[in-house]
Amino acid sequence: MVKEYNIVITGVGGQGILTAANLLGWTALREGYKVRVGEVHGMSQRFGSVISYVRFGENVYGAMVPEGKADVILSFEPVEALRYINYLKKGGLVFTNSRPIWPVQVSMGLAKYPSHEEIKRIVEEDFEAKYISFDAENLAKEAGNVISTNVVLIGALTQTPDFPLSPETIREVIKVSVSPKVIELNLKAFELGLKKANSLL
Repeated sequence: MVKEYNIVITGVGGQGILTAANLLGWTALREGYKVRVGEVHGMSQRFGSVISYVRFGENVYGAMVPEGKADVILSFEPVEALRYINYLKKGGLVFTNSRPIWPVQVSMGLAKYPSHEEIKRIVEEDFEAKYISFDAENLAKEAGNVISTNVVLIGALTQTPDFPLSPETIREVIKVSVSPKVIELNLKAFELGLKKANSLL
């Protein structure tokens, strides 16, 4: 049992961020932890920035992760990880989908989207954190639907060092949390993410 574990989940509207937070929250609850889940939508419509917090442990009180206290930033879009990097603790982990979603300003030529190498450098050098990135959307499509990208990322996250929640418990929560029509799809997405992480770590 961990005393406190903090996850910041971020991305853009429509990527399943709140669903991912609920899956992790229910898993922690099943494993006997005190759990707090909080969310800040910002612009919750499609392509608007979204952030959610999952906190669990023996003694966890507030729903929002304090700045500098997140063990993990789980990001569904690379630049969104940088947007909320201030939440990450020193030596923490940034785990992100590598597929970018360009903001309107970038599409209009008013701003520049940073390269993958630049994002990695900022995380590793400026924040002394570990950075793991892969194309989770492609694995979600392999599972059957791009909407399962969130579950691919959760599957991968379970294989990172010191992650306290059991993959088996997450599988159980998936079975009772999603529509019966998409249980197998989500379980396949979870396994694909888990296997991908084993090749990266």
